[in-house]
Amino acid sequence: MTTRVLVPFDNSDQAEYALEHAVAEFESATIVLEHVIEPFTDYTGGAGYDTTRYKQQLENTEELIETVRAEYDDSDRIESVVHYGRPVHRILQTIDEEDIDQVFIGSHGRDGAARLLLGSVAETVARRSPVPVTVVRQPTDNHEHPDRVLVPFEGSETSEHALSFAFEQYDETTTTALYVAYPADDEESDLQDVFDTLENWETERTDHVESILSTATEVAKEHDRTVETDSVDGTPARAVVEYAEDHDIDRIILGSTGRDGLTRLLLGSVAETVVRRSPVSVTVVK
Repeated sequence: MTTRVLVPFDNSDQAEYALEHAVAEFESATIVLEHVIEPFTDYTGGAGYDTTRYKQQLENTEELIETVRAEYDDSDRIESVVHYGRPVHRILQTIDEEDIDQVFIGSHGRDGAARLLLGSVAETVARRSPVPVTVVRQPTDNHEHPDRVLVPFEGSETSEHALSFAFEQYDETTTTALYVAYPADDEESDLQDVFDTLENWETERTDHVESILSTATEVAKEHDRTVETDSVDGTPARAVVEYAEDHDIDRIILGSTGRDGLTRLLLGSVAETVVRRSPVSVTVVK
């Protein structure tokens, strides 16, 4: 059960979206707002601790957080912490210090202190966090939970865990397990080799896909749930993103690692690309 959710906050629209989602999805959880004040850089390029500037920034930040908290009727469950340091390091440290169960982080933030730039802070937190991280891409539509969840599924233990997470997290959501199949790339192959590979792959594809997706069905049964299953051809990251766009998906949930081989979901490749390119929020589970 999720009882404490961390939301890194820098007053950007994206950070506001992350807070909105966290408050809406976890009605009884404590929300921890964290603002990280980065070391100030002077005109010489050096970075360090400036007591006067830090105190002013701290005062401004505390006023900002109180203003944000006041916007919510249940503000008593919104806590705040302010730290000085490098965002990724401090966020990861706060996860441990505050007994955080999940992180909701904006996809990018404004320029300046504690900015949450997708491709740097958000991706690094998603990669290194020991708890699930949701990278929020859009404002909430006032639904407590997403209506349609997509789980890229390739039969690994990690993808089974991601699917289980989806069922446990969202009781009434329509969940789709998607298998993406594509032939192996071989730069040394000539055109005929490629055709042969495609023919052999297509012959075996149906049984293989059915076997993989039957595992997803079994996971659903274990949770007394049903799951929609589907498969597409293509490169995994692009196929997942396009499927989300074409099928009105509200959230993508995927594992941080997958198994070796075709359609593997290795964070740093497929999963990281999905996080970067997805039009909807993405949750990376561990």
